[in-house]
Amino acid sequence: MPEAEGRRASTAHSATKASAEPSENIVGSASTEQFLIAPRSGSTARSFGIQPLSVNMLNVAVQGLDVVRRIKRPRATLATLGIGQGEATDVLVANMEPERAQLMAATAPQLSIGRNSTLTYGSGPATMREAFFPAAAVKPRQIRFRVLGENDRPLEGAVITLTGDTVPSQGTTNTKGEVTLDLYTLHDRPARSLFVTRPGGYWDMYLTEPSLSDMTGNIVRLKAYSETIEGFPKGFQYGWGQRLMALDHLGPELRGEGVKVAIIDSGADNTHPLLSHLKIGRDFSDGNPTTWSNDVVGHGSHCAGVIGARSDEQLRGFVPEAEIHILKVFPGGRYDSLVDALDYCIDHQIDVVNMSLGGDDEINPVVEETLIAAVNAGVACIVAAGNSGDAVKYPGKSPNAFAVAAIGSVDDAMPNTWDRSNLRPQYLAADGVFSPAFTCHGPEVAVCAPGVAIISTIPGSGFEAQTGTSMAAPHVTGLAALLLAHHPVFRESLAGRSQARVAGLFSMMRSMCVQYPFGPTRVGAGMPTLAGMDRILQPAGKQAGDKTVTPQGAGPALGGFGTFTPFQAVPGMIPVPVPVPAPVPAHADPQVLAWLLQQSQAAANPPVSWMLNRLNAGV
Repeated sequence: MPEAEGRRASTAHSATKASAEPSENIVGSASTEQFLIAPRSGSTARSFGIQPLSVNMLNVAVQGLDVVRRIKRPRATLATLGIGQGEATDVLVANMEPERAQLMAATAPQLSIGRNSTLTYGSGPATMREAFFPAAAVKPRQIRFRVLGENDRPLEGAVITLTGDTVPSQGTTNTKGEVTLDLYTLHDRPARSLFVTRPGGYWDMYLTEPSLSDMTGNIVRLKAYSETIEGFPKGFQYGWGQRLMALDHLGPELRGEGVKVAIIDSGADNTHPLLSHLKIGRDFSDGNPTTWSNDVVGHGSHCAGVIGARSDEQLRGFVPEAEIHILKVFPGGRYDSLVDALDYCIDHQIDVVNMSLGGDDEINPVVEETLIAAVNAGVACIVAAGNSGDAVKYPGKSPNAFAVAAIGSVDDAMPNTWDRSNLRPQYLAADGVFSPAFTCHGPEVAVCAPGVAIISTIPGSGFEAQTGTSMAAPHVTGLAALLLAHHPVFRESLAGRSQARVAGLFSMMRSMCVQYPFGPTRVGAGMPTLAGMDRILQPAGKQAGDKTVTPQGAGPALGGFGTFTPFQAVPGMIPVPVPVPAPVPAHADPQVLAWLLQQSQAAANPPVSWMLNRLNAGV
């Protein structure tokens, strides 16, 4: 129940105290919040020296609470958590006072308790600001706009947001491309910002303090993708981000056969010609599991295109032949739906899952235990770092996830767009790559990837440029899926799904990075690249060579080009080798691969208690 409804219910209860039913005082009370309550799994509980909770004891503990949902864990998840006979396993979603949640967390170590926070996705210009001024001081002006597109054709359906000193004015152009908006500013100030978008193949326009006339009309000229990208859309096979990561250097036979990828997002529209091969999914957002292909947001379809678009002439995703599972949690997703989706990944033996989403800043213990179960089952979790320009959001900050920050390219972020407005001179590299202002940053960032002005599929049959760490994460997910499908290490010694394989994958991706001078908190180990991997990756059905190389010491030498040195590991992961710049990519050297394999095998099955202790210590 929305909080506003809860306040109304509470007020009504106070006014009719004698006649109201008892349930009105509990459900939706303004003083309650929604929490996840889960019994600590058997192996986790015993690592803390406590007895796992029984089913009866869990029911006693939650007596009197407004339990709105019970999540039944699948057998595959329970198997990874070491659940014993008679132990409680359900995750409960309950409304209760924060004080009671704190009391239970402090006195019941057998339980994991955390807020059932709302999940978010995407990013955009911060135009919806509010400011309050005396009404007499506000001076409205009428601003007329005419929006033109390719060949100066009037654009119907363009959305204009005009921000002054109060709530922004917004309108949509008519068939003549025209709309009139009120501009409210204090003392004849200019507008603070102008933001113009037009779905269907056009770059946006974003200007701060634009020069506008209230005496004459104002013409806005939007550029079409086809004006800036040669041959678009027919000749558009690789986005700038895919080219930067050298996907176009690989042969057409490396397409991700045999690997399972899940995308936890807003669904994916498989009526799009490039997504028509997507046949598997589930909707966790509204109770109807079959509506996973109804993407009313467009976010998930965009991510699906980066990862798995299939076409011989148009955009190619990283792994168009992978088995892709679409798990819908938006709109309205919370942590409980994320737990559902992760359980699905474990149960369906997913290899790598993309999570272009985030919650709040706190690590949720219920979700965290599910992430641990996923890692134990061999599911690699790739997560967007967040788009608020501050600390990495959860689950990106989990030590059991691989957080991805965003980078952009000056050459591919059009002038006078919101994308270009995120450029800061101090975060610009010599090759034109930049770390955008919106990307979340912190020690949890594992790598960075292209996430500014990324063109991909949207519901229907079109394409759209979107921006955010939500777009960066699918680039890394796609690269991870390629490695799992075609790298000899993951087809032989680490072929089985396991914690060791996840650790080896994460470490290998870090070792493949091009570094940027923005600091590790913004870009992690750098951007993973497939440059040189055409000599390593093997097409489906082809056997890798049987040559082996004995590892030398803590890190293999790279001839006269430099050395491998250990990099501090992500908590719960193995040490990450970072290559010194060398003429031959370090990840193509067989000594490096042999050493990596040795490290991955040595990291097999570290005790869950070790990871939890590091987590609880704030490492």
